This record gives sequence, C-alpha cells and structure tokens, in this order.
Amino acid sequence: MKDNDIFIFDLDGTTVNSEHRVGGGSLPSWFNNNTAENIFKDTPMYLGQFIGILFNLGFKVLICTSRTLGKADYEYLYTRLYIPVGVKIISREKGDKRDPDVYKKWRLSYLANFKQFKECEKILIDDNPDIRRAFRELGKNCKAWDIPYAIKAFNKIFGWSS
Repeated sequence: MKDNDIFIFDLDGTTVNSEHRVGGGSLPSWFNNNTAENIFKDTPMYLGQFIGILFNLGFKVLICTSRTLGKADYEYLYTRLYIPVGVKIISREKGDKRDPDVYKKWRLSYLANFKQFKECEKILIDDNPDIRRAFRELGKNCKAWDIPYAIKAFNKIFGWSS
C-alpha cells in the first residue's frame, strides 16, 4: 500500500448486509422495503471496518453505492458503520435508472481522468463482478477487488489472521 492509494467501497453486499430489504428482488420491492425501520435492521459486514481504519490512517476513502440514499441511510452509516465525516459518499440521484456498472464507472471516472488522481492506485471493493470489470476499464491504476480477495489483502496488510 502506498500513502496516495485511494480506496472505494460499495455498500450493499460488501460492507453492509441489507438482504432483508431485497424482498422479491425487483427495484419496486427494494423501494417498498427501504424504510428507516428496515435500514436499521441492516448489519455491518467485516469489510465495513476498513472504511474508518484506512481513512484514519490518512488514505483517501470513498463510498460509491448504486442506490439512492436518504436521511436514514446517512444516519445508519454514521452511527452504525461509524463512517468518518470526511469520507466522500457517492450515491445515485432519484430517477437515475442506469445499470449499476454503467453508473459507477461514470461516477468514478474522474479518478482516472483528473491530474491529481491519475498516478494514484485506485482500489474498488465491490461484490458485483460487472462493476469490478467496468472500473478496471478506466485504466491501469484502477484495480477492483472482490470480497474474498479484499478480506485476505486487508488481513495480510494489517497482520490479522483470516
């Protein structure tokens, strides 16, 4: 790890278990289950702790989710996942119906294009293989880790057993 590495974390299925809100698996079902009460039934996942750890060590850390976030989501992130206030959170605008891989690639493309980030290694941690593939297409410094690889890598970096 280099001190100018940038880490980007997904939420659902990567750092937060929100499976109970999936319902029938459709987008309308997700929206119906997207209540404050259900949001607070979400549970933090193992990788969620690394958002704060990496940020507190001085790394640039972002969250990029394909969902639209509301007040209860932010409250959950700050009070249950303990996201530091300086972590940039990128979320979908209401009405944006692009596929998650297209959406995230577009929203994160500035990391590959802006001069100040061009030479930094960008590491996306996401459970969706299509999103990981799309992110890698942004350039040679854009890496994407699945959950098992990220757990193994962070455990090795921090000297923890897996």
